[in-house]
Amino acid sequence: MNPTEPQRVRIDRLELDLRGIDPAVAQAAVHALGPALARALAERGGAFHGAAQADAGQVTPPSPAAPGPLAAAIAGRIAGTVRGDAS
Repeated sequence: MNPTEPQRVRIDRLELDLRGIDPAVAQAAVHALGPALARALAERGGAFHGAAQADAGQVTPPSPAAPGPLAAAIAGRIAGTVRGDAS
């Protein structure tokens, strides 16, 4: 792999269970998830690991729940799964 070559990740479907989160906060977090995921993937570096299906596990929402930190926490879990980390 050439380090200057752009990498791509394709996520066909993403299921989020945001029960217990204020609906307005959840909606704003989902809208912020794309940019947060791009940042999380760029920060981690390394190769992507392909998988037909992956479970990124659970995220403990920041308290109080705010869209930016919630999106960053979810993105960090997804990035860890895509990169093969345990985080």
